[in-house]
Parts: sequence; structure tokens; C-alpha cells
Amino acid sequence: MTTLDNLITNWFNSGFNGAIAEWAGNLILIFLSLLLALVLVSFIGLEREYHGHAAGLRTHLLVSLGSAVIMIVSIYGFVQGGTRDPARLAAQVVSGIGFLGAGTIVQTGTDVKGLTTATTLWISMAIGLACGSGNFILAIIGTVLVFLALVSMKRAEKIVQRKNPIITIVVPSDKPIMKEVVQISQRYGITLRETYTELVSYEENSALRIEIRVTCNNPQILTNFVDEVRFTIRPLELKVSSAS
Repeated sequence: MTTLDNLITNWFNSGFNGAIAEWAGNLILIFLSLLLALVLVSFIGLEREYHGHAAGLRTHLLVSLGSAVIMIVSIYGFVQGGTRDPARLAAQVVSGIGFLGAGTIVQTGTDVKGLTTATTLWISMAIGLACGSGNFILAIIGTVLVFLALVSMKRAEKIVQRKNPIITIVVPSDKPIMKEVVQISQRYGITLRETYTELVSYEENSALRIEIRVTCNNPQILTNFVDEVRFTIRPLELKVSSAS
């Protein structure tokens, strides 16, 4: 089946229907494919850069450009003798990008950061492969949907996250508190979902930092719960933050 992408590719590879040499038309196609990969992924990279993530604009652009280059090499670089499968190099890119994405994921207690950035690196790779293989319409549609998901869904995500805050409590290392916290949470109908405990140094003394992810639909109930925990336990430090 002839698609719009096929028509565009054939038009360039034919030298604009014979207007110029075929090699020149193919060279222009390669240049525009790489340029499109950069332009499309720049929207994703800028969104990550704006929110201060480690993998920002340049990283996303390089991932997309590198993927497009490898796809183009896979298509045009092995044409002498024997059979060839352009998908072989692309498959290696798909598995290899996982190592780069894993480097952006950081876990601190119950909080995991970098999952979205790792995913945007992965989708940037996919967009680069699509541009390099001549699937321009797919690359454009994919970019639009990714950008909409990053921007428009963020507000809905924050609403959900406010119902699952993380309470961080710092107490002396020899002071058990979980029994009291559980009892107080039961009185207020608050669910304790995850608990992470870590031995830390606090003002040159040994202390225990406890991070508790809770579920509470009523902000006032959560405030009352935190106030009672603070009054009952007398922690060295207590703070509430939104889930990430």
C-alpha cells in the first residue's frame, strides 16, 4: 500500500522526478530526516529542561539524532552483496537505550524520581528511528501525543498525588514510634501504604528517618493527623511532601 511517507521518500530518491541527480535527492532526504528528528524531539527536551531534569534538551536531541543516524546507516550503509535486514541495528538501539534511561532513575526512600525522563529518552529514540526510516507522519503524530501527555496530564497527576503524600519523621534512633503512628492513623482512617526507614546523622547524633506514604482524601484530616503525630511523638523533624 502506498502511503504519504512512501510518496515523499520516492520523490526525494528519484531526484524530484528527475529534476536533479538521484544521489542529490537522497542526500537532501537524509538531511531533512535528521533535521526533523531534532525539531520534533526538541519539544520533548525543552519540557524536561524547563522542569529542571538532569536529562534535558541536549540529551534528548542527541538520543534522537543518534537513533536516526543508526537507522539511516542500517538502510543505506550495507548495500554491497548478500541480504540485509535494516531492523537489526534498530533492535540494538531499542535495547541499548535502556542503559541510558536507567541512569536517570533515582530512588530515595519511598520516592522514585526519573521514571518519566527515562521514558521520554526512550520515546525520543523511537521518534529518531521513525524519522530515519522515513516514517515521518508516525514521528509527527507520536511527538504530538507525547507532548500532550507531558503537559496536559501533569495537572491531573498532581491532583492524584496530593491524595498520597509522603510524611517524613526524624526521631532519635532509640525511640520506636511506629506503634503510635499506626494507632493515630487508624483513628483518623488514614491508610499507611509504604514505609521506609533509614539511620541518619542529625545534629551530630544518631537518628532514625522514617518516610511513610499515606492515602488521605481529606486535607483537613491529614493536617489533624500530622498535628497529633507531632504532639504525641515530639519528633526532631516532621514534614509532608507530595508524592513524585
